[in-house]
Amino acid sequence: MNELILQYYKIQVVGLIKLTQNVYKLKTNDGYYVAKCVEDKHIETIYEYIETLHIHCFVQILLNKNNELLTPYQNKYLYLMPYVDNNQGLLKEMKIKYYFETLAYLHYNSFYFTKVNQQYFDTLNSDILRIINERTVYYEQMIQNFENIAMRSPSQWMLVMNYYRIYEALCSARQYLSQYLEHTKDYHQVRVCLNYKHFDYDHISLKSKVLLSIDNVCIDLPIYDLFDIYQRIPDILFDLDCFSEYYFKKIEIREDEKLLLCCLMNVVPLIDYGPDEIENIIRLSRLLYYLDSVHNFIGQL
Repeated sequence: MNELILQYYKIQVVGLIKLTQNVYKLKTNDGYYVAKCVEDKHIETIYEYIETLHIHCFVQILLNKNNELLTPYQNKYLYLMPYVDNNQGLLKEMKIKYYFETLAYLHYNSFYFTKVNQQYFDTLNSDILRIINERTVYYEQMIQNFENIAMRSPSQWMLVMNYYRIYEALCSARQYLSQYLEHTKDYHQVRVCLNYKHFDYDHISLKSKVLLSIDNVCIDLPIYDLFDIYQRIPDILFDLDCFSEYYFKKIEIREDEKLLLCCLMNVVPLIDYGPDEIENIIRLSRLLYYLDSVHNFIGQL
């Protein structure tokens, strides 16, 4: 890798640390850099969108000697960027605030309408219904198992007593999906934009005011970015002010997007019980907080 970087970027590497399977931190005579390996060239298209729209919320990527984004490396592709400090201690609240502000900026500056046909909505309906049905069967089986136990543990009792809330949420998901399909039955286009779709505290640098990865950036409905963050970090639902103050005050969500978002938020996340009873109670408590927060969140839309 060192010789490749010298050849393609004219940067002399003097030290290398492997951070993850595909990420390397490089020490050079000019400072620190990060090299990332990817399987294909899809980020070239995304990078072109970012450059064309003059979007400035991502870390800079260096072009190689051929003025290209990606450099072939061991049957993969490598790209290089300056190392950016993302270690700002326990400033999670500030990172969340910045992330929502950045999503609003990213979405607003990349919105456009794309044509769709009925098959698009049929596929969407089929995919979401499949997930709802899978979650329904999963929790029905869990509750049946617990109902047949004579001496239930506290966490098992807790689920039995609150199962109706899970059931109601999944029913609401179906209802919102039906409303969405009815609302869009005559639609021939939908609004899409660049989606980050990979919320991670480690991908946010408050010091440099940038997001540190474009690997998962894609073009999709804006609500998928909002849904993604709560699937990854459900605790964020405890603070809905971030959503309303830093995103919805800047982005006007359309009625069809609102219905689909309400549907997706009611698709109850999966939890599994293990041998640790305290951990089981914590997991279920978080799920119940999630359901409460979703109810309050939908009331704000």
